[in-house]
Amino acid sequence: MLEKGKISAFQMGLMMYPTVLASGFLVLPTITAQFAQNDLWLTGILAALTGLITVYTVTQLHELYPGQTVVQYSEQILGKIPGKVIGLAYITYNLHATGGITRQYAEFVTGNFLYKTPLLIIMGSLILLSAIAVHGGVETLARSTVIFLPVFIFPVFFLLLLLPDLDVKAIFPVLNHGVIPVIKGSFSMMGWMNELFLMTFFLPYVTDPEKGRKWGYISMISIVLFLTYSSLIALFLLGPNLGSRVYPILIAFRYVSVGSFLENLESLLLAMWVIGNFLQVGIFLYAATLSFAQCFQLADYRPIVFPLALLSLIIGIWDVPNFPVFGFLVRSAVPFHILSTYLLIPLLLLAVASLRKRKTSRKEG
Repeated sequence: MLEKGKISAFQMGLMMYPTVLASGFLVLPTITAQFAQNDLWLTGILAALTGLITVYTVTQLHELYPGQTVVQYSEQILGKIPGKVIGLAYITYNLHATGGITRQYAEFVTGNFLYKTPLLIIMGSLILLSAIAVHGGVETLARSTVIFLPVFIFPVFFLLLLLPDLDVKAIFPVLNHGVIPVIKGSFSMMGWMNELFLMTFFLPYVTDPEKGRKWGYISMISIVLFLTYSSLIALFLLGPNLGSRVYPILIAFRYVSVGSFLENLESLLLAMWVIGNFLQVGIFLYAATLSFAQCFQLADYRPIVFPLALLSLIIGIWDVPNFPVFGFLVRSAVPFHILSTYLLIPLLLLAVASLRKRKTSRKEG
């Protein structure tokens, strides 16, 4: 086995939390509001259904093929050549996602805090730290999540200080434009929720895999509640036109002011952003590295961690020319890429595996 470390289902559930939210909580309110407007908070319902399907699919596949990731059991389900093609698809997508997340992180930092710092410095420092954690193994990633996750969660409660300034009436009228805008707005959130399929790269190393589905569902529900909470805060503060704001949560943090001693809380948001993206990039890079090692049957994945980290850095720099193009891709293309990679392919694998199991049981019967 490539990975010697072991984690608990609880730790895996915690790891999925920043995996989805680190890049989602800043951009999803804007994207969903552009379609659903004041009904953006309803998009979480449809996204939750997608999350349920994703968690069920990944855990069901693991029950059928225990101790294996999607790269390994895809060859058993579809055959060697189609399985290798799927493995290459996951390598490519996870590397591309690692570079994209790193680029998004750097664009936010340089656009709002470190204006004169080159993108390469910010991207390189983040991916280097994440690569060091990945080189340490799954236990290092899990323990880093347990230690740093409170820093990612706690600052959002400061937004409750905005309660006197919030206009709850902004939520009305509900469904004034019908259900279709809500469905359109939910596609982006659905895409982010499908990232829960990354559990496939950690379930083989869970000491209590029978609890994997439970903690996957708990993580999914927590993510939906977090996104709904942040969307409602942004809606009540900025109104239904928040879709025109690039980072509404950043505006909300800057708006917090208690007397003359509690101000400029955007530094807390920056801390959330750094910690969350460190964990998210580490998890995606780990998935890419493990996929590569399993697809090409390497004896150890650690020697390729830093070369793949460098490759993802190059992808993040050269793949997108500027921030407007990156924003367009995040709104339009990325959700469908995630849906196809983390939902449609796994559903296909589960369907074929179930049919094969039925045929086998009939022959034995």
